[in-house]
Amino acid sequence: MIGQPSLRVGSGEDLEVPTAYVAGYEAARQHDPELADAYVRNTMVGDPLADAVIRDLSALDPGELHQTLAQALDNPHAPQPDAPDSLLRFVEYSTTVPDWFDAGIARMASRAFLRNSDIVLAALVGGSIVEGFSTLISKSFRIRGRVTNSGVRRLKQNGMQLVEQYLPGGMEPGGDGWRLTLRVRLVHAQSRYLINQSDEWDHERLGEPISGAHMLLAGAAFSGRLMQHVVTLGGDFSDEEREAYIHVWRYTGLLIGIPEEILFHDFASACRAFEIGSMCEPPADLDAIIMANSIVNSAPVIIGVEEPAERRKMARVVTQASRELIGNELADSFMFPSRRRRVLPWMRIQHRARRIVRKALPGLGAKQDRARFDALMNFAGFEELRYSYRLPTALHDEQSSDW
Repeated sequence: MIGQPSLRVGSGEDLEVPTAYVAGYEAARQHDPELADAYVRNTMVGDPLADAVIRDLSALDPGELHQTLAQALDNPHAPQPDAPDSLLRFVEYSTTVPDWFDAGIARMASRAFLRNSDIVLAALVGGSIVEGFSTLISKSFRIRGRVTNSGVRRLKQNGMQLVEQYLPGGMEPGGDGWRLTLRVRLVHAQSRYLINQSDEWDHERLGEPISGAHMLLAGAAFSGRLMQHVVTLGGDFSDEEREAYIHVWRYTGLLIGIPEEILFHDFASACRAFEIGSMCEPPADLDAIIMANSIVNSAPVIIGVEEPAERRKMARVVTQASRELIGNELADSFMFPSRRRRVLPWMRIQHRARRIVRKALPGLGAKQDRARFDALMNFAGFEELRYSYRLPTALHDEQSSDW
């Protein structure tokens, strides 16, 4: 883009670096120049496949848009004679399962996830989502407005996607996890389209809104980094199950729009992508502070705590757990309060005790497993998100039709 600075990188190419990334990029190159170059290069890239769909359908009213997308994604193998070529390409790409994806490994991941679902969701809410909003992706969400509502919606969206992709068969073409992942991808594309039509985004400084680089960082946060948080919380994924979990997220990454050139392939590479991508990002600013606090304060709402005093009490616990997961430096930058009493040691004891109970008292363990599964289904029961392909219609959420 005109006016953007260029830095000479080790490969000899002229790489345009949005000004907000310059300092972090230079530091990241000291650790992994190839990955740092690829990450920053993709801060300039959106999602060509999904962006083309949104451009071609931009003239439709919300109802027509929902119907067009529903016909294509609810029946992906049926003929779509009236669909634009961009949507046909999008569906063809999304229904082509890569040769490396192994359904048996996915089933292993499902079993491990269901056994640890409450721990995984705690790691998601207290760790990975909050860390994701330390990046410039927070600016896209803050611009679109309704911060508290955005926190609730974001948690439900990410939580539902995580649950559905690990239920058996969820990521098969036409499955609930598959459809929900594509819905999230199209929401991102529509949001990017609306932001790019406005004058509220500084491309020279920030790159592309909801960029390919941010999709990589989000995928790495929800896979490799999340597994690190699960260990901290006392989860019991074996090494093989942990790799299986990443295997499913690798496929999810393709579907959600991570550019293939930077897609991670195992636990180590996912953690590395999170580390280097985070280094490239600028320090958390006011938008990151707003969104991170919105997330932790939305957690009680998600699980149905209604009484205000109880909500505040639970929000304090979530905030402290988040501080212990993400570290004091980042928590301080978010202005999270600090409590003397740590909460993660007690959570680890509870989770380890549960494993002992499962082995020693199988009947009681089975009862606990059923209760955990029921709670998981309640969490994933946001039906209007799961089956709607309505997209935001205005830059600012308060002016948008329901979606």
